[in-house]
Amino acid sequence: MPHDLGILLPMSSKNFDGTILASSALFAGLERETLDGLARYSRHITLEPNAGLFKQGDPSDGCYAILEGVLKVSATAADGKEALLAMLGAGDVIGDMGLIDAQPRSASATALKHCSLAFLASRDFKKAANTNPVIYLHMLKILSERLRASNEAATMQQLLPLRGRLARVFLRLAEGFGEPLEGGRVLIRQKFTQAELARMTGSARENANRQIREWTHEGLISRISRYYCLEDTDKLRKFTEF
Repeated sequence: MPHDLGILLPMSSKNFDGTILASSALFAGLERETLDGLARYSRHITLEPNAGLFKQGDPSDGCYAILEGVLKVSATAADGKEALLAMLGAGDVIGDMGLIDAQPRSASATALKHCSLAFLASRDFKKAANTNPVIYLHMLKILSERLRASNEAATMQQLLPLRGRLARVFLRLAEGFGEPLEGGRVLIRQKFTQAELARMTGSARENANRQIREWTHEGLISRISRYYCLEDTDKLRKFTEF
């Protein structure tokens, strides 16, 4: 069953225009009239911090455009360990694959901050797409681009050393949770364990810990009230280059 109904705030009857969908990577590029048609089916949903949007294995009933806030996307392995897959923010869309294949959710989504989302049900998407085949052609193009990007990301994951992968993780977290400080420093206002950081890099926790200690010693990273602080984002960014 989608949504953690014990924490999910009530839906409103508010509808949206195509501006919301146009800001997402999934629907951007469609004609405004088409976007407005899809948006008329959308509903507004709000989530409080730590509320579950859906769980791995839930049936796919639609997709969500994030208007405000941050969602954590994670998956649970057979051994029970949770793997953090992504952090999504405003402009991102989640659950869109289910619009096409109707397969169960492949991951869980949880709000890390107060979230405002626009929900588009699968049945409504198909109703709109059946009357406007341009939508299906657009989706095929987007899925092709995503497959290409996924292949490139897998290649980069193999070619980049741990230092580069970990730098990418810290910079991505800074984009989602960063709080600018004096001197160009960035405080990541969300707590992450070293085990979580290691999973995001695809490395052993001991190796990630060793690299973090090295950067701490070099003054590239510090800790403030158990939050990570990036002291030199420019140098960290250089580690991500081939």
